[in-house]
Amino acid sequence: MSALGTRLTILAGPSIPMPLTPDLTARVRDVTVTESDEGRSAFTITLDAGRSGPLAALDTPVLGRTPLRANNRVVLMVTLGVVPHVLMDGIVTETEYVPGSAQTQASVRITGQDLSLLLDRHEVSAEHVGLTDHLQVLAIAARYAAEGLIPSVIPPPVSEPPLPIERTPTQQGTDWAHLHQLAAANGFVCYVDPGPVPGVSTLYWGPPVRAGAPQKALSVDLGPDTTVIGSPTFREDVLGPEVVDGEVQDPRTGAVIPVRTFAVTRPPLAAMPVWAVHAPSVRTRAYRDTGISAVTALANAQARTDAAMNCVTGTGRLDGAVYGAVLRPRGLVGMRGAGWSHDGLWYVQQVVHQLSPGRYTADFTLGREGYGSTVPVVKVS
Repeated sequence: MSALGTRLTILAGPSIPMPLTPDLTARVRDVTVTESDEGRSAFTITLDAGRSGPLAALDTPVLGRTPLRANNRVVLMVTLGVVPHVLMDGIVTETEYVPGSAQTQASVRITGQDLSLLLDRHEVSAEHVGLTDHLQVLAIAARYAAEGLIPSVIPPPVSEPPLPIERTPTQQGTDWAHLHQLAAANGFVCYVDPGPVPGVSTLYWGPPVRAGAPQKALSVDLGPDTTVIGSPTFREDVLGPEVVDGEVQDPRTGAVIPVRTFAVTRPPLAAMPVWAVHAPSVRTRAYRDTGISAVTALANAQARTDAAMNCVTGTGRLDGAVYGAVLRPRGLVGMRGAGWSHDGLWYVQQVVHQLSPGRYTADFTLGREGYGSTVPVVKVS
């Protein structure tokens, strides 16, 4: 499928994904891929299910010997120019068939989720004796190496090994649920990032990526240089930020230690953070966890404050052909043309890619902690 220099490649198969046959590729109507920095990414492929050929009286060929079957693996790649980008590496979970009528054509909708589905199938009860949070993540990820899942695990800044005579970390649920529980306790995110090549994905467990080279800037109201369709929408939620105030009794010394947070510790993206501008009105949440050391309690409290920082969000739609690149979540992107309050660097929370013959758009959701650009210029190419 070709659209203004954009080419979509679909690979599918029970174990090793292979390119679709030309007759099946020609039936693709549209593809949607939803990527998010939290939770599971998903995809939908809609195909023309009209009957044709010598076996038309029996059934649609889309439901015959097609590799787009339940539990098969699917890889979606989009190529802009000569650079391919893996948008999705996932598993088919649902097939929906709608017979045709006098008014509509028959269609088949294939729905699936990324490879994190493999970690979310079986609930287990397990103990992780003597393992810190990030070592638990590595131990769980190692079991899925054969599926092409490569771990990228960032240790928390504060991590105390659990002494077996004091406590033993336990798991009650699926591996995916346990990884998210550990991530939330440290203010981290956990997701599966497809690529960089077909058949390989990265299991990321660590802090949101708020550093490094930003992606090509989004341009608003800049005449022929505009890449955002229409006008983006920016929203401020003053109820988002929160600080923590409480105390914890250290199980080793018995001392009661205050647990308080005052500010966000992540790299700033805004010159005027909401938690600072509205400091007297910021919500305070009590710290009530027990049975952990003061160091761990302070780290958990700070993680809660950091996780609530993205209280200013921006949403809009991108023209992929004009933008000339593939916007990806879980990283930084520049914004220009929206005014000083909303220009600058943003963290990309979610991107919904929509591809159909002759068209490629991407709905995006951005987030940061406040208003005002912290950089004089942004990357435009």
